[in-house]
Amino acid sequence: MDTITINSISFAECAGNSLFIETLYPDGLGEVLIGQFGLDQGRFSVNVHVYTEPAKKVPKWGVWGKNYNAVVLEFLGHGLKEIVVDNWDGFSKAELLLGREGELFSLSQIGTSWQFKVVFGVLVFQRSSTYVDGKI
Repeated sequence: MDTITINSISFAECAGNSLFIETLYPDGLGEVLIGQFGLDQGRFSVNVHVYTEPAKKVPKWGVWGKNYNAVVLEFLGHGLKEIVVDNWDGFSKAELLLGREGELFSLSQIGTSWQFKVVFGVLVFQRSSTYVDGKI
């Protein structure tokens, strides 16, 4: 398995409509899980499950640790140029890495025995949802 190298950037630099995410997580997302990745006619979707308490309360979500303890951030991307998926069954929570590769952007995660990476032109935040991951 080749190692992925990334020049770190923020969501504001690579994702449209990202002000909500930057407000919720000004210090970063922490360890996350890529829960779903899909391809459809030249575009892709990716759902990022976040287990860090948001810095800002969202009233319709309820109370962290009572009504929810995970947030799903859903993205839609265009201009997909590269996909790397090694050992999808081995995926677990890890830091989400955002990078720039020339005129393109990348989103990736790396584990001890697995990795995921997409290189793309445009990423747009679509929506968010919450759920209870295990017992609260």
